[in-house]
This record gives sequence, C-alpha cells and structure tokens, in this order.
Amino acid sequence: MVLGFWFLHMTAFFTASSALLIRFGDDFLRWFRRTKTKISDVDLIFGINSDSLTFGRNIAKEKGSMLVYVDNIVRDDYETSIHNLGGIAYSDTEALKANEAFLKDIRVRKQKTRLRIYILSKEYDKNLQYARLMSDSLQKLQIQPDQTELVLLGTDELKGMIFQATKEQYGYGKVLSFDEYEMNARLLIHKYPLCNAIKFDKNGRAKENLSVLIVGFGRIGHEVLRKVIANGQFEGSNFKVTIYDPKFQNRNGFFSSQYPKMFANYNIDFEPQDGRSKEIFNFMQKNASSLKYIVVCLEDRELSRNIAIRLVDRLQNMGYSQDVYTCDSKSVRCYSQDIQKCETHWIYDSELLYSNELDRYAMELNHYYCNNENTLEENWKKGKYFHRMSSRASVDYLIPIIQKIKGNAENLTPEQKENLARSEHLRWCAFLYTFGYDVMDKKELVARFKVWQAEINKFGESKIKPTQDEDKLIHACLVSWEELDYISGIENFFTHRNKDYKNSDRKNIEVIMKLIQAKE
Repeated sequence: MVLGFWFLHMTAFFTASSALLIRFGDDFLRWFRRTKTKISDVDLIFGINSDSLTFGRNIAKEKGSMLVYVDNIVRDDYETSIHNLGGIAYSDTEALKANEAFLKDIRVRKQKTRLRIYILSKEYDKNLQYARLMSDSLQKLQIQPDQTELVLLGTDELKGMIFQATKEQYGYGKVLSFDEYEMNARLLIHKYPLCNAIKFDKNGRAKENLSVLIVGFGRIGHEVLRKVIANGQFEGSNFKVTIYDPKFQNRNGFFSSQYPKMFANYNIDFEPQDGRSKEIFNFMQKNASSLKYIVVCLEDRELSRNIAIRLVDRLQNMGYSQDVYTCDSKSVRCYSQDIQKCETHWIYDSELLYSNELDRYAMELNHYYCNNENTLEENWKKGKYFHRMSSRASVDYLIPIIQKIKGNAENLTPEQKENLARSEHLRWCAFLYTFGYDVMDKKELVARFKVWQAEINKFGESKIKPTQDEDKLIHACLVSWEELDYISGIENFFTHRNKDYKNSDRKNIEVIMKLIQAKE
C-alpha cells in the first residue's frame, strides 16, 4: 500500500515536471538552475554550431560553472545537446544584445561572478559586435575587468588587443583572439614540434639542417609558413622551406608584401609546377633524403588526405620513415607508416583554447621581463598584447626543445643552456620577422636614446622605448647573437646600467626549465 502510494506520488511529480518542461521549455530550466545552483562562475558561448558544441563538451568537464549558449536560432538537436551538457540556450533579444537584463538573468554580479565569454559564431562581424555589446553592458554593471575573460573567433591575435582592459580603457581582463587558420597552424606546431624533426648533439646544438616542404599556399599555408619559420630556427642548423603550389603567384603577392623582411631573411623557395600531383612526388623523390618536415595544407581535406597517404607510401618505398601532416582550418592530422601515430587533433578539442596551463607559463615568462613588484597576474593584465603573444610563442618553442635536450637528466649543462639561449634568440628574431618587423639602424638607435635621455633630464621620465619603434615595426635587437653585445653597450652608455641582451635569452631558458621541473 505504501509502495503504491509512493509510486503514484512520484508519477505525479514527473508528470508535473514534464508538463512544465513542455509548457515553459528553457524558461523552466533557466529558473530551476538559477534558483537551485550555488555556482558563481558562468561560461557563456555565443554561436551555436557543431564546433562550439564540441568546445562546450570540454569546458563542461570543469565543475562549478553555469554553461550558457546564445544564438538567434537554436536547432532542436543542438538544444538537446546543450541540455545534455547541463547548459541553457538563449535566443531572445536581450541575450542577443548582451544587455544588462540578460547578464542579471544569468547571475553576473559585481565582484562575485567569474565570467568567461567564448564568441564562436561563424559570422565574424557578429562576433566583433557581440564582444563590444558585452563589454559595454559589463561596464554599465560595474563588473571589474579581472572578473572577465574573452576568447574571440574571427580576427588575428594582434587585433584582439582592442578588447583588452588597460589603464586608459575598459575591457576584458584576459583576451585570446584567434582565427581558425592561425590557431590550427599553432596546433600543428604544438602537437608536432619542429625540434623533433632533427637531431641535436649532447650540448644542445642541432646536428642537421631543417628542410621543410609545404604543399598548398592558401590561407592555411600562409599561417603554417609563419609558424614553421618562427619555430624552425636552431643553433647549428640551416633552415629552408619549399612551397609547392601551382597557383602561388596568384596567392603570394599580397602576403609577401605584408612580410617582405620575412621573405628576405629566410630561404623560401617556390615550385611553380603545372598542378599535376605527380610533380609533387617527383620533387619529393629528388629531395627525400633532406626533407625533415612535410605539411599538406590544401583547402580540400580529402585531396590533402590522398596526397599525404601517397607521400607516406612513396617515402616508405624509398626507405624513409618520414611522417606527413595535414593542416586545415579545423584539424591537424599525422599520417605515418606506424598506425599508432596516425591521429587527428581538432582545434575545438585543443587545450590551446580552453586550458590555462600554457598561458600560465607565458605569464611567468612575462613576469620576469616586467621586473617590478606587481603580481604575476597584474603584469599579464597590464602588459601590451604583443608582449603576451611573444611570451606564448616562446613557450610553444622552448618547452619541447628543452624537454628533448634535457632528456632524462635532472638539469641542463652550461653548454646546453648557452646553445638553447642562442636558439631562443634565433626564434625571437624569426617571430618578429613573421609580424613584419625589420632591424633598426644603429644610427637611429643612438638618436632615439638621445631623445630618451633629453626627456629623462627634463621630465624625469620618458615614454620612448629606444630599442623598439612599434609604429615603424623596427627593433634594434634583430641582429646576430654576437652583435647583441654592441646593442647592450649602446644602451649602457646612455642609461649607465648593466644591460645584457644575451642574458635575456638565457633567462628565458631558466624560467621555462624551472616550470618544467615544477611540473615533473
């Protein structure tokens, strides 16, 4: 009798709950989760698509946050997926405008809520607009910048600085702006570092030259080239990249005009063949013994796959066990004779987007350069966005090469540290060249120091950074390792300090080494 009563009671409860869901749908779910949950963090994803749902599955693994999706149209199957993740979908006008009423509705509160915003719509103009609308509403609610983080799809990393909070403007406390092409090229380097393609001696000096083949020179090929150049410089190694694309003359003009010094300073060859796939294999066959890294970057994923498989087979027939990678706007894949190594990495599954570990390393590196009494987080937030990019690039490069050279040893030898510092300087120079920088003339360097000195004498401070002109994109340290002593000498003459630019590269090695040891 009691069991029957309990059964009828529970049946009535679930019937009532089902009726509420049918009648009120998401409104009931929103009310229930807002009133019953004690969570204070919100993960908001703008743009509902297969990629953002994949991304949501990763961040949903983190406990203690409310998952909110926003888009103007929510498909039934997508809505079901969001509910299965424990999330809520919004498509009303207030949510689409990111206004204050919506933020209050999802319980964004001053000094209480940690709001992480992922703007992942495929309409890039709408993404930029939503980031601005959200920022305006957060400012009106007096939400502190350090309560917020922004991940923005649709613009390159450097342009994301317009949303970064500074002393002069309101913005987000932490910003990562990316386009899929650039981020996937970074994913390629992250999963398959170029240092693993060549051998090093016991002192950390490269024993082989690095020869790279890139097949395809569209958008993804452009970004792969930049990343390969910035991450393929090693002490003791000569670098060369060959680009195979029959249409490169149509695709290269504007790109090469953006980065003239990159093309001038590195050995970049083009193979203008007639487009038949057999020409790629003829080139590869002639150069197989020297090729160390091969990437197929065609927009057609199936064609990229077919070419990669055929390249692996041809290399195997010639007695080489070279892996071949494909890279597009969505994924990176390794093709290998060893089936265990064949793996696909999807950008929206990548820790580059949702993990803070690599950024934590970059923050430590940035903190060293600030040389002040601010906390690590304060320096990261207050620093220039380009400096953050530089720190991230250094971490991407140094972690795998230090791990490779260190091996099972507890620490690095002095010779290894010195050669790694030389490699890091080569990497830093390449990084700046891939952003359009050129070397500053030494006469201009002296002239800038004189202006700096005059301002110090007159005002007690100067806003000029003598060694770098960000408007002209020139830097005095874009010189050889040996010439750094001369640049240090000029600076010390005017500042009466003891600056040693070589020690900056050495310090990078020490900082990353300590972080690796701490993790171990």
